[in-house]
Amino acid sequence: MGLVNIDDLRPGMVLSHDLTTPDGRFLIPMGTELNQGHIKTCKAWGVTQAGVQGQDQSTLNAAKMASIAPEVLKQSKKLIKPYVRREVLDNKVMVEIVRIAVEQLALNIQSGQYESSNQDTGVFVDCNNIAPGTNPVELSALRMVREQTELISLPDIFYRILEVLESPFSSAKHVADVVSKDSSLSAKLLRLVNSAFYGFPSKIDSISRAVAILGTKELTSLAMGIALIKVFEGIPQSVINMEKFWRHSISCGVYSSLIYTRMMGQSEERFFVAGLIHDIGRLIMLKSEPELCMSAICHARNKKIPLHRAEQEVIGFDHALMGGTLCREWKMPVGLEKMVRYHHEPVKARNISEASTVYLANIISMVMNPGMVYEGFFPALCEKSWESLRLDRSDLGPIVKQAEKSVSEIVEIFLGRQVRT
Repeated sequence: MGLVNIDDLRPGMVLSHDLTTPDGRFLIPMGTELNQGHIKTCKAWGVTQAGVQGQDQSTLNAAKMASIAPEVLKQSKKLIKPYVRREVLDNKVMVEIVRIAVEQLALNIQSGQYESSNQDTGVFVDCNNIAPGTNPVELSALRMVREQTELISLPDIFYRILEVLESPFSSAKHVADVVSKDSSLSAKLLRLVNSAFYGFPSKIDSISRAVAILGTKELTSLAMGIALIKVFEGIPQSVINMEKFWRHSISCGVYSSLIYTRMMGQSEERFFVAGLIHDIGRLIMLKSEPELCMSAICHARNKKIPLHRAEQEVIGFDHALMGGTLCREWKMPVGLEKMVRYHHEPVKARNISEASTVYLANIISMVMNPGMVYEGFFPALCEKSWESLRLDRSDLGPIVKQAEKSVSEIVEIFLGRQVRT
């Protein structure tokens, strides 16, 4: 007998124990031979794993790996290995995340969905030609934000959405009226809520219907996140590949939402938005001080320290503080501001579990897409942050599997073009 992840249950497997929901509600008795209906019910109730006679997850994982051609698996391990430091392997959760990444990358290689360009960071910097950076003046995150935001023209829809979020009297009709006035935004929202990420059984054909299903706060949070992407369309491609940047950001948003849903049994769109904008401070810094940002990346690689620490040493503050400051200046909800501000140091946040949701999502997204690991290695995982999420390692595989089905579709919706994995 062993525990099997929900996404690896198959019809014909026999339960070795009674199956209950995460809150202890009885579902299916031991001895039941599972069928597709049972498995669907388990997923609907948020069950993450089940005891099955004669099966265990490690055996199933080994069988999956055995189905991959040895040379492909070897190639996948070779691509991932340079990013893995010894301290990462001291943590069982990180070991599992890396194992899942190796498996997923091998499957992508085997199916022809992998491009070698994905190993590029998307930030164009040659550390051999950049001198160690020093902050020439006393910079502050607030001053940099205010200097740059004077040059940024936020769309009118953004301010109207903020009014809706701040008003306790906003109705579903009010929200629908505000969002519907922007045809491009409305089209993207409808495509998003009809995507596989949400998986609603019937098509949602109007913004008012979307509001009714998702709720006013959730829908307006999504709208705000989509509207922000257009704000940063002017970042020069000579500095950063914006498609790669937004792919990582969208991936982090998807993972944040799925982690929170797995943890709490319900979704809140502010977690998707927090993941979507978690690195927004990096764009402000790249626009304002591109040379210092490049120096920080080189400093991180040379000293083998996380990029946010290198930014603190070279610039005086990191992109997380910058992002939080930007959120506060734009009067975004405090919960979003704090998740962005502490996505690298969640134990410093008042609500550790919320900040840890984006923190873990960011780590998984980087491991699954090594091209966005600017410092050249996977970060270690903070045990206290992991414990605050009340997740099990068995939750990680299903989260990754579900996310990887959704990310490319959402990238295409947001950016209007397909970005291959």
